[in-house]
Amino acid sequence: MQRCVSVILFIAMAVGCQHARHRAHAVPTSQAVRDAEASGLTPPVNDPALAAVVVPPVGWKAEPLKETDKHKHQIWLSPTGNTAYGIIFFTMPWPVGQDLALWGFLQQMKRTEGEATLISKKEDDDLPGVRFIAQGGLYLVRTNLIIDGYYGWAIYAGTVRGKPVDESELQTAEQAREQTRVITP
Repeated sequence: MQRCVSVILFIAMAVGCQHARHRAHAVPTSQAVRDAEASGLTPPVNDPALAAVVVPPVGWKAEPLKETDKHKHQIWLSPTGNTAYGIIFFTMPWPVGQDLALWGFLQQMKRTEGEATLISKKEDDDLPGVRFIAQGGLYLVRTNLIIDGYYGWAIYAGTVRGKPVDESELQTAEQAREQTRVITP
């Protein structure tokens, strides 16, 4: 048992922490409000449950919040129901780097959707974090993954596999994803 704990601690230290420098202010700026409205998004709103400033697309329907003791997941569905803007806020037992968090995300996707294939991954200092595209059994998600200590956010624009992609809806979901800001608790 002690050896297992040592291995886990070694991995956690080797992977390191990614600190989110991309923090939001509790009150959105007037420029952020203008940017959101120009993109077809609602004005930015501080959502304490998600520890983020969210900007759902105008006219998209919020699904009920899904939550466990380790995560909260909010989804907004497009008018067609084939496109989503979503935020998953999660906690971890110890600080890990983005690669280990991404691995965990894919494992959870595989458990819930039956499959999870990483299509692409790109580090982005502007987040800071990693951008990735993953395909599950049901959805294709284009995700910004941000890790800060014990906390993580997966902010995504997703589409239903096997259904036509509405490029306008996808573009709106991607704009919402890009304008979402995390707030470290």
